[in-house]
Amino acid sequence: MRVCLIGATHPSSNPRLLREADSLAEAGHDVRVVAPTFMEDLGLRDSRLVATRKWTFESFDFRPIGWTGRQRSFAVRGRKRIAQTLFTKLRSQSLAEHSYTLALRELRQLAGGSPADYFIAHSHAALPIAAKAAHRWNAKLGFDCEDLLLEFNDGSEQIVRRIEEKYLLDCEYVSVPSESIARRMEQRYSLKNLVVLYNVFPSALTRDMRPPNERPITDILRLHWFGQTIGAGRGIEEAIEAMKLLNRPVELHLRGNIADEYRASLENLAGHSLGAFLIFHPAVDHDELIGTMEPFDVGLALESNQHHGYAHTVTNKLFSYMIAGLAVAATDTYGQREIMNRFPNAGLLYPGGNPEALADVLRGWTDDRKALTITKQAAWDRSRAEFCWELEAEKFFSALGLPKNGFNSYMNGQSLRLGSN
Repeated sequence: MRVCLIGATHPSSNPRLLREADSLAEAGHDVRVVAPTFMEDLGLRDSRLVATRKWTFESFDFRPIGWTGRQRSFAVRGRKRIAQTLFTKLRSQSLAEHSYTLALRELRQLAGGSPADYFIAHSHAALPIAAKAAHRWNAKLGFDCEDLLLEFNDGSEQIVRRIEEKYLLDCEYVSVPSESIARRMEQRYSLKNLVVLYNVFPSALTRDMRPPNERPITDILRLHWFGQTIGAGRGIEEAIEAMKLLNRPVELHLRGNIADEYRASLENLAGHSLGAFLIFHPAVDHDELIGTMEPFDVGLALESNQHHGYAHTVTNKLFSYMIAGLAVAATDTYGQREIMNRFPNAGLLYPGGNPEALADVLRGWTDDRKALTITKQAAWDRSRAEFCWELEAEKFFSALGLPKNGFNSYMNGQSLRLGSN
């Protein structure tokens, strides 16, 4: 089968798209990925990633590099700004889509330039692109709806609603990352073709890692948080406040890109007593992240219920920690409760915005290292039994109407290092 997956951001920062492209290509299907290139560092990561893959990548590059690149970037971004201004007055569907998706015209040309049996959009911004290509080639349309964008309250709700109302009913299936989001989408649009695909990872990513019960036990509890960007509003300040309440040796390891100003604010918040225990790590390539987690003890999943768009999802952080064999300290959001209530042995929930409650969770593991190892091992075991991509991919293959033998071919090809983020 010929499949075209379309993203509105770099593949190296789109783990859901990557897992689908990898598994389809490994199963022998003809896979093409279409996405923009607009950031220099992510563009370099894309190049390294694509060199190891069996699928092809077609990109419209408008990185502001050199005279031509700067001109192209200025034109693309300027066109979007003009569409945004005009949409406030004219309210047309075309203006809505051009005001929401960078390089919409160019990406439509790329996506529709070759036939496929299935066009799959990864994000609302990619849905108008995939829908037009599917219509041109009389192909099937799929959509991965990762977030409840109508509940983000960022000013784009009217455009998001227009995109959903125009295209959702044309989709052969709509995949979502949690049962909580599935329920809300079903209530809103009466969709019957929803498929829950959790943000889980292939266990092949941990093939060089030791299981937790074989790792050395240290005197210092090592906490871990990662993101593409380390920034405010992500719960990091809350974690530092919890550390200050412990009066025990605890390290907080943060991985991602960070501005010097924000780093200084975190170090100032930690103060002299904890400053040495706040450790920053650079972002790593897509396939390497989970393998870097072996030295750590506790993964922090610090989402907030105050942000309804994110609160209903189950982020890749939680599943990354579990498959890497870390105990999970997670805020009690709708989405994270969905997983942690089923597997309480893998970690603990606490009410977000409450550093004292987080400190109590961490204190239990600093005081009882044996209990910590048991929790880490439970996370390692349960993720492989129920929450890894090898199992979740079966639902994805089924949504596309692919035969069972296609899924078995993918399972047999798991020596490939599939991605995470």
